[in-house]
Amino acid sequence: MEGALDDVTVLDLGQVIAMPMCTMLLADMGARVIKVESRERGAERMALGIKRERNGTIERVHAAQYRERNKLGITLDLKQPAGVALFKELVKHADVVTENFSVGAMERLGLGYEDVKGVNSRIVYASITAFGQEGPYARQRGYDMLAQAISGYMSINGFPDGPPTRSGQSISDYYAGMLCAFSIVSALRHRDRTGKGQHIDIALLDSMIVALDNLGERYTVGGELLTRAGNVSFGGSSSGVYPTTDGHVAIAAGTSNLVWRRFVNVIGRPELATDPEFATVPARRDRRDRVAAIIHGWTGARSKSEVVAALAEAGVPAAPVNNVAEMIADPQVQARQMFVEYDHPTYGPLKVTGTPLKLSETPGRIERLAPVAGEHNEEIFVGLLGHSKDELARWQAEGVI
Repeated sequence: MEGALDDVTVLDLGQVIAMPMCTMLLADMGARVIKVESRERGAERMALGIKRERNGTIERVHAAQYRERNKLGITLDLKQPAGVALFKELVKHADVVTENFSVGAMERLGLGYEDVKGVNSRIVYASITAFGQEGPYARQRGYDMLAQAISGYMSINGFPDGPPTRSGQSISDYYAGMLCAFSIVSALRHRDRTGKGQHIDIALLDSMIVALDNLGERYTVGGELLTRAGNVSFGGSSSGVYPTTDGHVAIAAGTSNLVWRRFVNVIGRPELATDPEFATVPARRDRRDRVAAIIHGWTGARSKSEVVAALAEAGVPAAPVNNVAEMIADPQVQARQMFVEYDHPTYGPLKVTGTPLKLSETPGRIERLAPVAGEHNEEIFVGLLGHSKDELARWQAEGVI
């Protein structure tokens, strides 16, 4: 099946999460993504494994299977002049270069945007950093947790009587990765029209700020400074997470007055639909604790499945709060093929995260799992660039690749 990006070649210097997530999306859509890493970095990536027992033997399955899937893997030491020269040869065959090193690192290697643009003026060059390429924090090292802290995200996450709380996973890396993939496709579209490449500057911090919904404007426009509200939505007290006899459910019971009427009919309290203290969104918002107590009083005596079934049938948004095992078994997750099984030559059958890219004509696809470090050296250096196998062997002996 044809991929939407089959004619795009990406040189991927991404590491850890943000840029590998970006280039995973491009690879899922058919781009030829060549993962470029040093021997040391490749060994480190392969060593980060999930421990499991298979056939009576303890093994570690390296954990980056889904973020590095569909990519070709080569090794290259960019601290050696010969490595830089080979990279520049690759640039001539590429449409995109991606990196998420600290600001200035690529320039020190002689591979910054201006350097690469000199080799291929049409190149789209994408950088992801913690704080962006300019500004007072630009040259500081930073990670997801710092972006969550500075953006204000932590200040609204958690319960009112608890400390600021980080997201359970590196959320800014994933936001930034998706924004970067969108930016790359946009830049390629612009290049198709004008012939000009460009430099893309994505920051983890920026990605968190745009994910705050309208909380920034609620302060800049209305002077309202919102802080932690626990499991109750900022948009209204009738949306939140409530306990059941066997866990918790997420319910949006009053996002509109129509939904509120449906909800109170389900719980046998139809009078709350016309009671002026609860009949409108502003009224319910002013009585957040009382509304939460009403919802809690009904859910607390029932199971998750009973609550969700009753509300879903009535047209009230509701869902079980799943743990990871429950999520993987969820029929909607299964229907969307968000976990799929593949045979790995070393690890055997592996169930890994599927692609979220569902397009009618060019859907995302998974053709192979993550490459081992340097797995495609011969295919790229000999097959693509045209060097000899003798040169390949010499570069391997010299530590260039």
